[in-house]
Order: sequence, then C-alpha cells, then structure tokens
Amino acid sequence: MNEPRRLPLALAMSVLGGAAAVALLVAGAAGGAVGPVAAADASAMGDGGVAATVKITFQTVPPIDRVVVAWGGKRLGLIRGQRRPLIVERPRDSGPLDIVLRAEGYLPVHTRVYTFNDNKVYVRMTAATDRKTLLGYRQELPDGGPADGGGAAAAPDGGRAPDAGMPLPVPR
Repeated sequence: MNEPRRLPLALAMSVLGGAAAVALLVAGAAGGAVGPVAAADASAMGDGGVAATVKITFQTVPPIDRVVVAWGGKRLGLIRGQRRPLIVERPRDSGPLDIVLRAEGYLPVHTRVYTFNDNKVYVRMTAATDRKTLLGYRQELPDGGPADGGGAAAAPDGGRAPDAGMPLPVPR
C-alpha cells in the first residue's frame, strides 16, 4: 500500500528539489495536503525557502554626498554618502533594471542590475574633469569658426579655391 504513494513523492522530490520537497515529504507523512498549497507554504518559509523579494544596495566609489539613482524616468532615491547607501526592494525575477546614477560634477553612469538574488552594486563615479581617463574618450573638436556662416566652415568645399584647369561636367 505504501509503494504507490512513494513513487509520486520521489518524483516530486526529484522535480522540485530543496525545501519544497522536504515540505511535501513531511506533509505526506503527516497526512496533510500534498500539492501546490504545500509547495507555496514551503516557498514562503524563511528557513531555506526563497524570499519573494530581493534587496539591491547601491553605493558609489568614491563616496559622494548626493547621488540620484533613477530607473528610466522614475527616481528610485538618493545615495547620501558612505554610510547611507540606497537600498531598493524589488520582486524576485521581475526583470533587469537599467539604472542611471547622476551627481553634480560627475559623469552619469548607466548600469544594469538583475533581480535574481540580492545584490550590492558599487559604482565608480568619474569626475567630469577626469573624463579623459575613461576608455573610449575622444578629444573635443576645436571651434570651427564663427556661427554667422562666414569663413571656411560654411563653404561646402572646405574653403579650397576651385580648380580652374578642369571644366565642370555638363548634364545631357
């Protein structure tokens, strides 16, 4: 009589694994409910079960007094120095967050954070004056001249005199 009951429990244990399988075994041995209700109770348990939310902690290097953390157009909060990081709680596996960190006098930093598990994100902020130390930095172009349309910058030929020795092609 016990043989047919052991097969589904063994199958549930191999499919579900971990704390949910232990909860199913305990519920089955005690004559309790076996199925999705017992599995949901097992996932809500704190001992070995997985929490429904994750905590993401944001901190900057070097510590900056006021850093605005935004997710798209939504402002998530502020990082207020070394001892006061921003902690955001999100639903587990709710998808990635594309975060932008902005501080006055620093370049904005774009990063992606995943919600698979708890994360601590340390973001290196670069001062606007030190932007030339970043990979991919390009020197600013020199000024092209006056903006009123005069000078070499406004000429379509780059300010070069037309070649008088070669006639222009005539359309047919």
